Amino acid sequence: MLNLNQGLGRRPYVAAGGGLFAAKVGIDLLVARAFQHPYSILYYVSPSDAPLFNPGTDPDYWLAMWAVALPFLFTGLVLTLRRLRDAGMSPWLCLLFFAPFVNMIFFAFCALMPGRDDDGQRRDAATPALVAMPYGRAATLAGAAGAAIGLVTLAFSVYLIRSYGAALFIGAPAIGGFVSGVLFARWHRPRVSGALLSSMLALVFAGVVVIAFALEGIVCLAMASPLVLLGSAMGAGIGCLIQRSGPGGRLAPTASAVVLLPLSLLLEGLNPLPPAVPAPVESSIIVDAPPEVVWRHVIAFPPMEPPTEWIFDLGIAAPMSAVIDGEGIGAVRHCRFTTGDFVEPIEVWNPPRELRFGVTSSPDPMRERTLWTAPGPPHLDGYLRTTRGQFLLEPLPGGLTRLVGRTWYRTGLVPEAYWRLWSDHIIHVIHMRVLRHVAELSERAASGSLSTSTGAAVRMRTTDLLVARRAVSAR
Repeated sequence: MLNLNQGLGRRPYVAAGGGLFAAKVGIDLLVARAFQHPYSILYYVSPSDAPLFNPGTDPDYWLAMWAVALPFLFTGLVLTLRRLRDAGMSPWLCLLFFAPFVNMIFFAFCALMPGRDDDGQRRDAATPALVAMPYGRAATLAGAAGAAIGLVTLAFSVYLIRSYGAALFIGAPAIGGFVSGVLFARWHRPRVSGALLSSMLALVFAGVVVIAFALEGIVCLAMASPLVLLGSAMGAGIGCLIQRSGPGGRLAPTASAVVLLPLSLLLEGLNPLPPAVPAPVESSIIVDAPPEVVWRHVIAFPPMEPPTEWIFDLGIAAPMSAVIDGEGIGAVRHCRFTTGDFVEPIEVWNPPRELRFGVTSSPDPMRERTLWTAPGPPHLDGYLRTTRGQFLLEPLPGGLTRLVGRTWYRTGLVPEAYWRLWSDHIIHVIHMRVLRHVAELSERAASGSLSTSTGAAVRMRTTDLLVARRAVSAR
């Protein structure tokens, strides 16, 4: 079974692969239940959100999952290498074994490739394939077919089941690229360059439709582009190879691959990915003022200048001011952004050391850039939700203060690990805008150039703060 010098036929490969997968799912489920953790079969579609890559707060569970996974990974890789050897394909293709969702198509590819003993089924490499269409027309039509798959998936996933899940961001690009690659190879020749061009055209065509009808915004399409480009390219490459290596010109592999999309949508409805344990985004700054002075400008601060950072020019909501009603636990702080107010009831009031608050209401995280004035894209409605915030003030020698800002949030986008790369950075930029403003106010107050009344800072609304600021400046 593990002899790399010996090929492996299609039937033994399918039997062994299917049996190993079923055993792996069953053992993973048992381990998750033993450690009292949630489990979803979609971890195989979006492994970046799986326990293997998220130690979290339970390292024993993480180690147990790796202990289970390593023997299966090793055995599956060896079987795939033997299958590729039997089919006369490059062993480097085994790297696709680790590509999310694409590995499912790759498994079908390995199962369908004829081997050395499959007489009459392998296409003679010396015999040129018939050219049914010119290069450009074949690439365009194949790209249009891939775009149609992506758009249909978008309609079902976002507007029907309200999910920005694995089927949309991982499955649709891979399957759309696969179909584009297969069709280009059938209509022209099985050339990888043409298959890749077809998959890129599919993304362009789908993007134009999405933007033209304001289904999504330009900014979020740009954020998703690295993810979908990679999946589409890998799918197109497999599609081209399977058409080059497979028997005749049958479309059974294409039909089988397309079935994976509705299956993924069904799994997302029946067994969705468990919500990740949120980790806070933390930012800090050193303030040349004692904590007692900094505290007054943390709980409330007057309006800032308009943002100049490029990320806010793209429509990301920018903080502008903060006011608070009352003092202590139960007071309500309002942090005002360009898209509306965060309503923040105070949970911990420990002056001048810690301010912690929940979030009961939040505005849209951004104003999307679209061609038309229309209702915002669905991803703006609760798919990025802030749950808690915190300020910590640490006294330092020399009358300095280390000011720390933390934000906890959840995102409903899959793969969450990928989208948090963007959202963590955005929240950090928001943090630093607030922290720098608080630091400036505190340092001016500490130097005597700005006089601040604690009671006024707590109770005054934004208009009152502006009047007070002008009065101080006029002295």
